[in-house]
Amino acid sequence: MTQSSSLKRQSKFALAVYLAFVIAVVGTVSYFVVEPPIRDQLIRNLDSRSQIISSEIQSSLESPLGILQSIVSVGNTGKNPQLQAEMLQSLFRVIDGVAVSGGLWPKPDATDANQPYKSQFFNRAKDGKIDRIYSWDNPATGGYDGESWYTEVVDKPIGTVVWSSVYIDPFTHVQMITASSPYYVDNQFAGVATVDLSLESLVDYVKRHAQQHELGVLIRDGNGDVVIEHNYKIVEGIYISEQKFGDFGWTIDVVNANRLVSDQAYDIVTKVEMGIIPIMLLCVLIGYVVINRSLIDPIAHIAREVDDSKHGGLINLNYRNDDEIKHLIDVFNQKTVFLEQEKKKALASTRAKSAFLATISHEVRTPMNGVLGTAQILLKTDLTPEQRKHLKTLYDSGDHMMMLLNEILDFSKIEQGHLELERAPFPLESILGSINSVYYTLCAEKGLKFAIESDISKLRWYISDKARLRQILFNLLNNAVKFTSHGAITVSFAEVEMEGRNYLNIKVTDSGVGIDSSALDKIFKPFVQAESSTTRRFGGTGLGLAIVKQISELMNGDISVQSKLGEGTTFDVLLEMEICPPAQTEVREHKKLDYTGLKVLIVEDNRTNTIIIKSFMAGKGFECHCVGDGEQAVEAVQNSQFDLIMMDNHMPRKDGITATQEIRALSCAGADTLIFGCTADLFKETQERMMAAGVDGIVSKPIDEKELDDLLYRHSDKLYQFKPLHGSQTRVPFNAEEQLVSLYIAVEDRKPDDAHQILSKMFSHFEHNEESDAGALLAPLVKQKQLPSQQELDVLTVLLKDA
Repeated sequence: MTQSSSLKRQSKFALAVYLAFVIAVVGTVSYFVVEPPIRDQLIRNLDSRSQIISSEIQSSLESPLGILQSIVSVGNTGKNPQLQAEMLQSLFRVIDGVAVSGGLWPKPDATDANQPYKSQFFNRAKDGKIDRIYSWDNPATGGYDGESWYTEVVDKPIGTVVWSSVYIDPFTHVQMITASSPYYVDNQFAGVATVDLSLESLVDYVKRHAQQHELGVLIRDGNGDVVIEHNYKIVEGIYISEQKFGDFGWTIDVVNANRLVSDQAYDIVTKVEMGIIPIMLLCVLIGYVVINRSLIDPIAHIAREVDDSKHGGLINLNYRNDDEIKHLIDVFNQKTVFLEQEKKKALASTRAKSAFLATISHEVRTPMNGVLGTAQILLKTDLTPEQRKHLKTLYDSGDHMMMLLNEILDFSKIEQGHLELERAPFPLESILGSINSVYYTLCAEKGLKFAIESDISKLRWYISDKARLRQILFNLLNNAVKFTSHGAITVSFAEVEMEGRNYLNIKVTDSGVGIDSSALDKIFKPFVQAESSTTRRFGGTGLGLAIVKQISELMNGDISVQSKLGEGTTFDVLLEMEICPPAQTEVREHKKLDYTGLKVLIVEDNRTNTIIIKSFMAGKGFECHCVGDGEQAVEAVQNSQFDLIMMDNHMPRKDGITATQEIRALSCAGADTLIFGCTADLFKETQERMMAAGVDGIVSKPIDEKELDDLLYRHSDKLYQFKPLHGSQTRVPFNAEEQLVSLYIAVEDRKPDDAHQILSKMFSHFEHNEESDAGALLAPLVKQKQLPSQQELDVLTVLLKDA
């Protein structure tokens, strides 16, 4: 069921396209609508993480400033250094956290010139023990008043806090940072108070936080030195959350350690889509099932009914809904009844048309056989020049009429699909030679120049239908000669390769009347010419170009035309041609045998045809016996011995096919007599039936004497089966002068095929004469298949002068 299955396939395809469209829309909307806010939110989340970390660090570092102020207060009292030391020691016992050391750094020489440095610096060890450190009091080390944490706050206002760079404590090997502030006694700068903060716990906090949230963190101090770095990697397209925090001027950079923000956004959007799309698909599938049951299945059911009823039945479907489908069923049934009636009329018309064509073919060819046959016979008699001219005109007119009839029959075969192409190897050069020999003369008679241009090797051979190729060329060239009164006609050949196939490109160009642009689209239509006056002026059926187009398409090609009114026309033909290696050229020599004493039985119901055939055969030396139908032919063969039977097909009482079958079924020797089917019916089916009945060959009417001679020669063995052929009978008297003249003409016209045929004929005359020098000279000339040189012609002329 082609229709319903196709509808279901289309619905499934439409569903697939719709689903793909929905998925694409969802993906596009997600990418352009959903993804940006998600990406922005992820960026804000990263900024929040950066702010949390920086806030924690800032809080951890600024909370010990209270301790620093306490130390400054101790220094501001100006009390005894010993008392101050006790107060500081007590302070460091009670504090905890990141502040691990600190103290007072009095101004040098403030109390004792002999001991300029008297720091009160205390350190809280890990076990909680408070130690006083005196290492900075040694003048030999340079003193503490030259350190940056000291010098940066000297004479600065009360409350000033200066942060040092991050450094590594030489004793604990822990990252540290120092906050320093000046203190004053009686409004005079007295020294510097410091507190040292350990960054160990902050580093641990940052690492834990970064690992927990898959972050990369980079913290730099105010000088740009790296304080903390954890899993911090920069890649192209990554988002960096950067913040500066605290009075100490630190900066923090935070990135996603494992994925880009865009990747995270894409993953979230994908998860959203994976949740939405299945729901949408389910909804679409449910909708499809509903549509399929309510619409597609009924239509598919109707299509099956239509398929079952396409040979004439009606749609018998119990469809109750009064809708468009019901209307479709009713209209279809009405159309079916109407078309059945029209089909019967069309079949009757087609049969009548075929019968008419077969009849007209036979009925026209039968009298034309008399016309052309009589003309051929009379042309062999002694005639005055005026009589021969008129008779030749009569023969040409009849031949032209047969050409028109053949065009009609060819087009009928094409129209019915009965035209078949043959496939046989042939050289392109043989086509060029034939069209040159015909149209060079025709053009010369009208004062036209004729030229053949070929870019193809002279050794090129094709496998195709040579006769149809020649028919295309003759049709186009006939038109060119017909419609050109002055100028030139050119036919060019070239090869074109397209999609791995070889094509022969033929262009026929003339300088004739041309074709109006409005008529170009109809010249390839049957029975149509460029203008109504064309038929009156030039004649023709209007089928030539239609046949050319149809044959071109049968040969997997095409034809196009370019023309300008009054300037000429170019037809461009493209035909698929299979290239094949050159084969041995078969040189067929037209030979005549001696038919004296042979008996021929002419089976023909038409009196004129009987006279024509009898004249042909009697002129060749046959003894002729004539009968009017197939029944008489069978009786004649039973009663007499004949060497040849010329059997017509369409006859009263018994046709040629039946008569041939009965003759072949006889038990006498006459059953094997040579039989030629002689028919005016050119339909392939008729000729195939005659061959199947047992005829040995077909001679078409009107009879062409050369065609008949060739057929007799090919079947000479069977023709002489009852009267053996003597060697002396096989040859026509050899006229050396006539052969030499023909050879000179062929050489002058550059026709190697004609020259080769003449040389072969000469060689066949001398090949059995071992003493002949002519035979020795002719043998290599025949073998090389080339035009002889002037020297070879001169030698051959001398050798044949007495032949």
